[in-house]
Amino acid sequence: MPSPASNRFRASSAVKFAKIGEHIGSIIDAIATHDMTIEEAGGVHHIRAPFGHATLETTAGGFRLTAEAPDAGGLNRLKHALVGPIGFIAAREGLEIHWDGDHAEPALPDDLRILHVTSVEDIALRFRRIVFRGQNLDRYDRDDQLHCRLIFQPRGATKPRWPMLDHRGHVVWPDDAAVPTRVYTIRRIDAARQEMTIDFALHANAGPATRWAMDARAGDVVGVLGPAAHGPRPARFHVLAGDETALPGIARILEYLPSDAVGYAFIEVGSAADALPLPGPSGVSVQWLYRNGAAAGMTELLANAVRLVRWPENLNEAFFWGGCEHKAFSALHRHLKTDVGLPRSRFVLYSHWHRTLSEEEIIARGAEAYLPHCIDEPGTPA
Repeated sequence: MPSPASNRFRASSAVKFAKIGEHIGSIIDAIATHDMTIEEAGGVHHIRAPFGHATLETTAGGFRLTAEAPDAGGLNRLKHALVGPIGFIAAREGLEIHWDGDHAEPALPDDLRILHVTSVEDIALRFRRIVFRGQNLDRYDRDDQLHCRLIFQPRGATKPRWPMLDHRGHVVWPDDAAVPTRVYTIRRIDAARQEMTIDFALHANAGPATRWAMDARAGDVVGVLGPAAHGPRPARFHVLAGDETALPGIARILEYLPSDAVGYAFIEVGSAADALPLPGPSGVSVQWLYRNGAAAGMTELLANAVRLVRWPENLNEAFFWGGCEHKAFSALHRHLKTDVGLPRSRFVLYSHWHRTLSEEEIIARGAEAYLPHCIDEPGTPA
């Protein structure tokens, strides 16, 4: 029940965590990635989201959380936006976050939308474009948050299974039977037409999302949650870099960069058969990097290309956006941070996939499986 004085839902939690000082930067970065605005004042991090307001304050030997929302679903959603990133960053610690205050029953996330496939098109040898139709997509029509989580339902399911969020901020499924979910870039969104477009890279050793895309047909149903994961910030000089998994994001960014933008876009793919037309500013040079038989995630093509960039003297005028396999992600992060000296606020870089770990295994292992190797500064979890 909500607090009677204000008719708002409130909860708090005091967590023991002796190593909070070592992890607070990573935790704040992780929370911010999930479409949260964070400001620090007097040692307290104020966290604002469309569904509520929270605070995170470090204490002697731990930290304290508060959460407040106008409705029960919003309170559960806000708890999840805190518990998820904290649990991921501190997975090795096995933190227990117990909430005091208002209690809300499991509820569907406010941002859940139901989509139906309207068309399927192979746009290159290993890329399939799927257009979905759904209602109330306005929240996804943004250029600053490019990713979403798709929830894949079996074809013909009479009772689709959707995740709910409980009073702990945890995801729960009907009958404890989950369906596959994966994070994808929104290639194009047109809320007025009720359309969302996702480009799927079709690769070997297909996981559940790729298998679903390879068999997709009109009428198939998915759910979508989000959006999340930062897009680029205004800059005079742009560098975009990634493999197949980042191509939809790079293509989308190129389309909305200002006409006078300058810089580079480096895209690693299997071969020339995977290259796509990429409209964008004439001042941004698009360079395709072909593996030509080498295994994905096993080359240094991206890192070598970015190492040749001549950056402007004022690095605050530059911005880097990219995504790739974890090995290349680590190399790029190290180069941008150590060699270039690019301020952390001037690059967004994601480890979109891991050559030897599934998404479920990465989540179970936590930050140690995601953060860039041999780097002290925290990365940005996807």
